[in-house]
Amino acid sequence: MKRFMSYQPFRKQLRAVLSFLLRGSMPLRRKILVSNILIVSLALVIFMISIHRIVFNQTLERTTASSQQEVKLVKQSMETVFQSVQNFTKFVLINQDTQKLLSRDTGASHDVAALKSIYNTLAAMLETEPNIDSVIIESLNGDLYFTSNLTGVTLQSLGIYPKDEMDAAKGGAVWTDSLSPSFLSGMQHKNMISVGRVIMSMETGTPLGYIYVNIDERTLARLYHNNDQMDQNATLVINRDGTIVSANDASIVNQPVGEEALASWVNAVSQGSKTFRVAGERYLVSLQSLAPYGWKVAHLVTISELTYGYWKIALLLAGFGLISILSAALLSFVFTRLLTRPLSQLSEVIVEVGAGNFERRAPADTEDEVGRLGATFNEMVQHIQDLMGRVEAEEKTKRMLELRLLYSQIKPHFLYNTLDTIRAMAVMADAKDISSILKALGEFYRISLSNGRELVTAAQEQKHLESYLYIQQIRFNKLSYRISFEPGIELCQVPTMLLQPLVENAIHHGIRGMADGGLCEISGYIERTDGQSNLCFMVRDNGKGMSEEQQRLIWSDNSREEDYSFGLKNIQDRIQLRFGEAYGISLSSEPGNGVEVKVRLPMILKTNEQEEGTARL
Repeated sequence: MKRFMSYQPFRKQLRAVLSFLLRGSMPLRRKILVSNILIVSLALVIFMISIHRIVFNQTLERTTASSQQEVKLVKQSMETVFQSVQNFTKFVLINQDTQKLLSRDTGASHDVAALKSIYNTLAAMLETEPNIDSVIIESLNGDLYFTSNLTGVTLQSLGIYPKDEMDAAKGGAVWTDSLSPSFLSGMQHKNMISVGRVIMSMETGTPLGYIYVNIDERTLARLYHNNDQMDQNATLVINRDGTIVSANDASIVNQPVGEEALASWVNAVSQGSKTFRVAGERYLVSLQSLAPYGWKVAHLVTISELTYGYWKIALLLAGFGLISILSAALLSFVFTRLLTRPLSQLSEVIVEVGAGNFERRAPADTEDEVGRLGATFNEMVQHIQDLMGRVEAEEKTKRMLELRLLYSQIKPHFLYNTLDTIRAMAVMADAKDISSILKALGEFYRISLSNGRELVTAAQEQKHLESYLYIQQIRFNKLSYRISFEPGIELCQVPTMLLQPLVENAIHHGIRGMADGGLCEISGYIERTDGQSNLCFMVRDNGKGMSEEQQRLIWSDNSREEDYSFGLKNIQDRIQLRFGEAYGISLSSEPGNGVEVKVRLPMILKTNEQEEGTARL
């Protein structure tokens, strides 16, 4: 009835205007124009009010949901912080040095190691958990241990902590809010929120002291404080007494909630949203309860912030904004797809070519820049592919020529010496000796030539050495030798004439001319290193040996020992050209102690096929 009565003046004014328009002396054209203007204006006003109310209500609902979500997140963050801090207090409770030190405080002297450990533990708590401001440990006899950022800590200053509640909790966590301790933290007075426990003996179950872990209220406020928010918005943490424990504005901390209606509602409900007028401003208040601690988190959003400029949003967003966004999105999608599709295809081809697939080609159907780029890229790939083929063929040819050259450079010194020996034996001995040496010589050259193969088995190499050394032993009758190959390497593949030049060097440059004839030892074995197996041979003699300078000159280009160094270099080049630089020869010697040459090869087993049909272990 009251609302109907409030419309009466408006109805009278509208009736007066219509009477003036219809009955006055104004021309009809002007009347229609004015009437249309009034109708359009009224419709526009009604439309704007309706849009404003619809948008406002929807925004209020979204803001309420968003505010509830924000409060819930703040609550979860605080619960996480509190749980983390409680867990850190447990670590101190079960720390052996803490137990040991507090137990001794009741009668024994302080333990320096335990003191150092407990202070390190307190410092580690501050470094590991940044939400902890300070930690204090109080023993039953009044000794205090606290973090280095505290000053002025005394037994009297600890009276703010509820020890009776801690005693009743028997080791459980007791939270205390709205603390304003007299001691300083970081040379400042701070509002603190604290959790305390009784430290119980793990052996006897009796109390040893107390631990107080303090959280700076400003640290807690940083969990929900946002500098980008408007000043009218606020987040409050309120305890069961209606006192503000923490807030964006530090000046209202430890103050009671000012509005009685708001305080009563906060005390009565555990969660929800409602509008209140606070200090002359209307707020949307969202509430969540921190049940275990007896606190509640409230988030306040000003209503004026919600209603500001909504008629502009309604017009622009509903009209030009929506049309422009949809049109721009559609046109952008179509044109972007048309323009970037060739570039995407070219990018995919480049990635595949970079991965080694040189058979792919980029599309080059158009005459624009992208098409020309694709055609140029295809030419480049083809050129690279041709170049790689030529390089591969040239490298293969070069390698084969180098191997053949190295094989052709082995000087036939031994052939000449053997022929001299056979001629001398023909004069001085009977035919049996000549038959034996000729048989050994035949075995020697049969294995040396190997029908042109570059690889022979270790067993064949051993037979080759035995034939050679048999002949040499006849020539130098005081010469002694010993060949020992580890069982299991008989089928391993080695380069032809690998060890014979090394044995020849040992005889002619090491033990030749010795009164007792000297000793040459050849061994073969498998060397296992870092999970990899390699085939190794060792050639030793007990001859005159070599100095470090002689060893250095062997590997230099101006070696005076041309025959000796050429044989070693020849074998080194053959091994590294075939198997790589990870394999080869190493030489060690001392004057008067002979020479030791080690040959290192990969493990290659002979298969039923020829040299290309080998299997590497």
